[in-house]
Amino acid sequence: MFFHLFRYLAGCIIGATLYLALLRVIASIARRNAVQKYRCQAPAAYPHKDPFFGLDSVRDAICAAKARSSIARQIHQYAQYGSTFSSKFFTTPVISTIEPENVKAVLSTHFEDYSVGSRRKEAFFPLLGRSIFQVDGPQWKHSRHLLQSCFARDQVDDLQVLDVHVSKLINALPTNGAMVDLGDWFPRLTADVTTACFFGHTIDSLGNDSLSFGAEFVKAIHDAQDGCEERWKIGVFAKVVPQREFYRNVKRIHDFMDQHIETAIASFNSSSRISKDNKAQQDRHVFLHDLREVTDDRQVLRDELLTIFIASVDTSAAVLTNLFFVLAKRPDIWQLLRNEVAPLSGGKPDIDQLQSMRYHQYCLKESLRLHPIALSNSRTAYKDTILPRGGGADYQSPVFVAKGTMVAFGIAAMHRSKSLWGEDADEFRPERWGNEKQSWKFIPFNGGPRVCIGERFAMNLTTYTLVRLVQSFHSLESQDDGDWVEGAHLACTSHNGAKVILRAS
Repeated sequence: MFFHLFRYLAGCIIGATLYLALLRVIASIARRNAVQKYRCQAPAAYPHKDPFFGLDSVRDAICAAKARSSIARQIHQYAQYGSTFSSKFFTTPVISTIEPENVKAVLSTHFEDYSVGSRRKEAFFPLLGRSIFQVDGPQWKHSRHLLQSCFARDQVDDLQVLDVHVSKLINALPTNGAMVDLGDWFPRLTADVTTACFFGHTIDSLGNDSLSFGAEFVKAIHDAQDGCEERWKIGVFAKVVPQREFYRNVKRIHDFMDQHIETAIASFNSSSRISKDNKAQQDRHVFLHDLREVTDDRQVLRDELLTIFIASVDTSAAVLTNLFFVLAKRPDIWQLLRNEVAPLSGGKPDIDQLQSMRYHQYCLKESLRLHPIALSNSRTAYKDTILPRGGGADYQSPVFVAKGTMVAFGIAAMHRSKSLWGEDADEFRPERWGNEKQSWKFIPFNGGPRVCIGERFAMNLTTYTLVRLVQSFHSLESQDDGDWVEGAHLACTSHNGAKVILRAS
């Protein structure tokens, strides 16, 4: 009896082994045929010292982040190994690229061939759960459908809620010649605006003389994001490396979100006693109320709101800080901005006037180009697929991408590529945008189906803030003699803030 059982199990094992071997042979033939059909050629290879796990590259990336030289390292790599090259990230094969056509393929034309990638999902799961940034396929489509109503154009184009908090910021800033670090103030502004829009009431960090709450909360967000990025870099080791402070920060953030969600839901439920007209007025810009209309799942509400909350607060504050660091050193640009707002005669712009401020928008775009908020991004191939170029000695041949390969695009290097932007690619020159058209060489808000859902909200917030500050201060003087240095956060911002002196108009 045992002999027959043994023969049966052995036969099953042998059969399964032969079946798997057959599948590998079939896949190998299919890949070879694809390579021949599309005339694919291999990209240049990164010269790993550790060819098995690529730990040397992981170590170098961590060291560069700590030294605040990630941008320089990224630019150097593409200059040395070409616009597309292959490498290893632990056991995952990687193809890195700054070819706009490849970025277009990954994010748009071959969108269905790629996923966010399990490594990134696992790294960010403790903080972001199963939110829109973390899921693919039907789950992602469901999340995007949930959030689209929050970012309806008539809501994000209503500037009243922005004006309340931007006015508070202007009134709080010193005008007596004292130095102020706008890098401390912009996160408070964006946190106040975002909590007002999301929850219907603001944390009012601008109205609080003490920086303690705002600073502690913003620091918890930064530290938690840094912890997620560190988890992504160390891969499977994240499961064994102690992360007590990371989980403490995550709990602080979740507790904050849960508290405000419960308060907003209670307000939403009691609104049934309010007249329809008053309710519509009360619910203006309250994103949580829109979400509450379609789900009462507290976990879903927290995951989705926290993800777009962090994106809104961190990215908008970083854009403004980076921009004002540069503007403080460029009085010529500040004067051009002053000239553009002069026709308003001190009046606050409406949405049409805001959209007509071309030079203001050029400055914001140039800041996003030179100092992108996300230095890089990646997707993982669901199945065997093709990148249109990057292979061979001239980097022009298609590249075969095997299932499970990570395709990483260096946003910072692409945004500063002289072959794409000209010899002045390292210079802050807003005028270039008078001739530039939107293309895949510029992706500050991602692109394709997963383009940032809050792009218009972020651009309205940053543009309105810039216009109002330009109106309110006739000069902006830098108090920092150094160059811009990257901040080691997920949203890349000026490490030294934006230390300035403001002179009132």
